[in-house]
Amino acid sequence: MTSAKFTRRFRGTSDEAPEETPKERPIVVVLDDDPRMRSALAFTLRHDYDVRLYESAQEGIAGVTEMTSLVILDIRMPGIDGLTAYLKIKALYPKVPIIFYTAFQDILEKQDLLSTHKAFGYFDKNGDVSGLMAAVEKAVQHHSVVSSMASAQKLVRAIRPRDDH
Repeated sequence: MTSAKFTRRFRGTSDEAPEETPKERPIVVVLDDDPRMRSALAFTLRHDYDVRLYESAQEGIAGVTEMTSLVILDIRMPGIDGLTAYLKIKALYPKVPIIFYTAFQDILEKQDLLSTHKAFGYFDKNGDVSGLMAAVEKAVQHHSVVSSMASAQKLVRAIRPRDDH
C-alpha cells in the first residue's frame, strides 16, 4: 500500500476529488417594459449571470440590492421612466453600474446620460449586441473590483488602531 493511499484510508477520505462549491454568479437586473427584450436579454445572459427581470421601474428599483452587480435599464417606460429609476437606484446603491438599453436613440440624451449622470453605457436595442455584452462583462468586473476595494477598506478601518490623542 502506498503512503498516499494509507494516509487517505487513515484519515477516512476517498480517492475522489472533493466536490466544488458552486460559484455565486453575479446578479444582473434587467428593467424593461418590453417582454421580448426581457426574454432576449435573459436568454443571452443566463449562462454567466443570475438574471432578474422586472417589467416596471418601480419593481426593478425594489429588486436592486447591494448584491446587484449591474442594472440594464430601458429609458422609455410607462409610469416611472428610466432616468428617474436611474436616479433612485444610484441614490440607494451608488456603486452599482447601470447600462441604458433603449430603442429610442438620441445623441444629446446619450451624451447627457454618459457625462452628467455617469451611466456605465448607452446602447441601442437595434444595435450592436456584442458591444452590449462586452459592456456587461466590463461593468460586472468593475463592480467586483469596487466592492472588493470597499470591503478591504472596511477591514483596514476595523483593524487599524484608533488615534485618541
